Amino acid sequence: MPKISMGLGSAFRFSLTILAVNLVMACGGLACVPAKAARQAETSRISLLHYFSGSLSGGIDSLVSSFNKANPGHLLIATPLDHESFKSSIGDTLKSGDPPDIYSYWAGAKTRDILPALQPIDDLWKDAGLDATFPSALVDSACRYDGAAYLLPITQHFVGFFYNKALFLKAGVTPPADWASFLVACAKLKAKGIVPLALGADAQWPAQFWFDYILLRTAGSGFRERLMEGKASWTDAEVIRTFSLWHDLVAAGFFNDKPNENAWDSGAAVQVSDGKAAMTLMGTWIIGTWNGLAPDWKDGRDYGVFPFPAIDPGVPACALGPVDGLVIPKAAKNPAGARKVLRYLAEAAPQEAMSQGSGAMAPSLAVPPSSYSGIRNEIRAIIAAAPLWAFNYNLATPPERSAIGLALFSEFLGFPDRYRELLGQAELKMRSLASSAKN
Repeated sequence: MPKISMGLGSAFRFSLTILAVNLVMACGGLACVPAKAARQAETSRISLLHYFSGSLSGGIDSLVSSFNKANPGHLLIATPLDHESFKSSIGDTLKSGDPPDIYSYWAGAKTRDILPALQPIDDLWKDAGLDATFPSALVDSACRYDGAAYLLPITQHFVGFFYNKALFLKAGVTPPADWASFLVACAKLKAKGIVPLALGADAQWPAQFWFDYILLRTAGSGFRERLMEGKASWTDAEVIRTFSLWHDLVAAGFFNDKPNENAWDSGAAVQVSDGKAAMTLMGTWIIGTWNGLAPDWKDGRDYGVFPFPAIDPGVPACALGPVDGLVIPKAAKNPAGARKVLRYLAEAAPQEAMSQGSGAMAPSLAVPPSSYSGIRNEIRAIIAAAPLWAFNYNLATPPERSAIGLALFSEFLGFPDRYRELLGQAELKMRSLASSAKN
């Protein structure tokens, strides 16, 4: 018997067909199909493929349940995948021509890369008045591409330092505002036998935040944008200085051993909550992770947050982080149902629920500040004080270029003294990509 290959939607519809045939054969005709089964057959089914899995699953299940409860004529069926599986799966399902009705996706270069395969949602955007729901800066950077709306934001994460308050108190340090104070704080923590900086980079992407912030605090967002676009070189003085400062931290012994073999959640996050390390540079999703890993670990009481310290005076502060959203592929089988889901999830209550479950900020302006915990109100203030916002490296560059950069960061952590050589190799790879694109 030949092997049958089916996409996500095809497999689901095939199962429904078999169920219907069995019912008809058992009863001798459609007339005796039970009323409940008949009602189920009329239900509008909407499929969602998403990456909110494992330690990042907070919030999404409650959103799905809430939608189904509020919309009895519709059934949202969500399938989670881990990040790496999702990255390969989205390409496969789009190419198959049989994608789910909705994908979760990262705003920025990742969305732009698959834009030809997506439906614009300007009709939904206008009917729901979403320009008044979300901040204009967020809409311009995350939701609109080439003048049309494509992505509905459901989370806005901020990357900063999350720290163990008891360990800071033990070492006699406070959250540093500038680089000199930061180095002093790390030295004091180390002198007390405490690992100052926990980094879990076994999945590569957590290391990017160090590169992003050091570059943003020295060369500024303008140079970083040119680098992301391939208009600046990885061997430019600005990039070399970024890696030099990062190298100094590694050489001083401020990081945990073997960060490339350490996970960001079960490794670095737990090291901070267990008192084995003082702080970790991570996104607000760590709040949801700590809610699951350490139930007695309370924000504001046990841990706090502070922004990446200033390095060069005069360089404008820039907040960093990803925006998660939902997009509808052109080949969606139920675009009307998908739009109903997106419209529902743009409302204040679902946005608030996702925020509380994930640890993220809610993109919606309709979510009241009173819904946030103390630490997330601090984060709101940090974001408000920063005049600029940037997506982290792998969301600000096309996939092929971001893969080269993520591999570079991983190699640097393994061989920090070779950073100039590694930067040269990365630049050659970037040039090769650019050359291939022209040809």
